[in-house]
Amino acid sequence: MSEFALNPADMHAASAAADSAAAAARGSDGSDALSALAAALPGSTTAETVPELGSAWEAGVSGWSEEVDSLSHAIDDLAVDGARVDGQAGSAMHGLVGGLGPR
Repeated sequence: MSEFALNPADMHAASAAADSAAAAARGSDGSDALSALAAALPGSTTAETVPELGSAWEAGVSGWSEEVDSLSHAIDDLAVDGARVDGQAGSAMHGLVGGLGPR
């Protein structure tokens, strides 16, 4: 049987890293690069599609950021639930042994 352990502190750190990544992505702005692209190829089909590309970029980054925010919240919720269950199991085990032994 396989086993795995969850460390709430590590999970909270992972959640914070996901939040940071989402915030950084949300703050990204490709408008300068897209403007340079359009200016480098005046009159081209590429230059004409730059506004659509910009809109797609913004929608994609926004959607990705929302999904990462959801993941971050799920990780935090799992860490809190895991710590709660672990505490309950520890209390139950302590009760089963009648408080004998080191605590």
